[in-house]
Amino acid sequence: MRAWHCGESSFNGRTRCNDFSIGIELEGCDDIGFTEKQYTVLNHVLVELVGAYPNVSDERIVGHQDIAPRRKTDPGPHFDWDRTRNALNVRRLG
Repeated sequence: MRAWHCGESSFNGRTRCNDFSIGIELEGCDDIGFTEKQYTVLNHVLVELVGAYPNVSDERIVGHQDIAPRRKTDPGPHFDWDRTRNALNVRRLG
């Protein structure tokens, strides 16, 4: 079982992120923000993943731009990381 979303990549000194990561694709581009529905569904998925994999901390939730910066730019400058992490933390506490 392997994700096929990032190709050549590294995270925290470990290469081949496809071997140990879960990819979530959001439809969009670098020039347009994401919709309310996308954030709502993403936050629901993240809560479920963190419930199933408790070692998934905020620092481990990253974008393609973070693990393959020379090749990938998504989710891009319009993605609201603070909003996503705050929503996840509220659900963790609640």
